[in-house]
Amino acid sequence: AVRALNDVLDEGIEKHPLDEQVKAAKRWRQIGLGIFGLADALIKMGIKYGSHDALFFCDNLMTRILDRALYTSAMLVGFDKDGHYKPPVLMPEQVMKSSFYKKHANCLSASTTEAVQTHGLRNATLLAIAPTGTIATMLNVSTGAEPNFAFSYNRRTQSLHGEDVTYKVYAKIAQDYMDEHSLTDEEQLPDYFISAQDIPYVNRIEMQAILQKHIDSAISSTINLPAS
Repeated sequence: AVRALNDVLDEGIEKHPLDEQVKAAKRWRQIGLGIFGLADALIKMGIKYGSHDALFFCDNLMTRILDRALYTSAMLVGFDKDGHYKPPVLMPEQVMKSSFYKKHANCLSASTTEAVQTHGLRNATLLAIAPTGTIATMLNVSTGAEPNFAFSYNRRTQSLHGEDVTYKVYAKIAQDYMDEHSLTDEEQLPDYFISAQDIPYVNRIEMQAILQKHIDSAISSTINLPAS
């Protein structure tokens, strides 16, 4: 994925409308590898979003993703198969002096540590978590780092019946579970099917905090809170 994002960056550099954008893209080569479907993944493992187990899983997940992203960015420095030299954006000493790298130094693999200390990095930033609203909807999974907003919603159609007809539609993760276990209503789902409005706000913030710990760019997400 890091290699693919670098290819996309190279393809689009000259297409930026402003010279400042072209220069910034060439100088810093910022990419934003991220995740989506996190809430659905937790459900499939039987883990409640915002729980201690969810925090533990996310901490390990993002550590692994960061480790491989750093390794790949470091290994992109040097000559490619066509003999073109791709210089580091950040030299090894710059990376190792950064507070972000220092914070993760003890949990990185030996291969990543060696690669970064030898080559530096091809990208100034590597990780971000976008809302992923379009692609998540297209693939019927939860968005970005967010919990599921709801497991069902009402859809209304007129053209099919000549009158307004309202019917309930379930999120795919819920529908699949209900079909597999012969359930007839979302109220019968296990308690780890937890939606945004039922997650204590502290747990929601803790989830974003544990993810952000490993992100060198930013997270874009909506945090739904009760009016009180």
